[in-house]
Amino acid sequence: MSQEIKRADVWTLSDGRDVLVVSLTGLDEAYGAVLTLVLHPADRYPDTAISVVIDDPIPCTAIATNLQQLRAARFAEATYRGTVHPATMARVDHALLAVLDI
Repeated sequence: MSQEIKRADVWTLSDGRDVLVVSLTGLDEAYGAVLTLVLHPADRYPDTAISVVIDDPIPCTAIATNLQQLRAARFAEATYRGTVHPATMARVDHALLAVLDI
């Protein structure tokens, strides 16, 4: 894989699912896994305290309850789609804080 796996990056996995990396950059190298949110198609879910509508790099919705750990090796066949804007990622962080009660 030529692309580094970084926090706030959106990837399309080989099975067609889009995911947003929410773990710290570097965990893939340190532990061989990353924490992601599975993304849903745009307009399927509203913008709420636990869901965040994302316009770029792809139109979708991140729901903070859809956390999934993925092996870093899964990204070898994945397609990098782009990085979520910092303001949007801050909203994703707040949704995760609300769901995790921290």
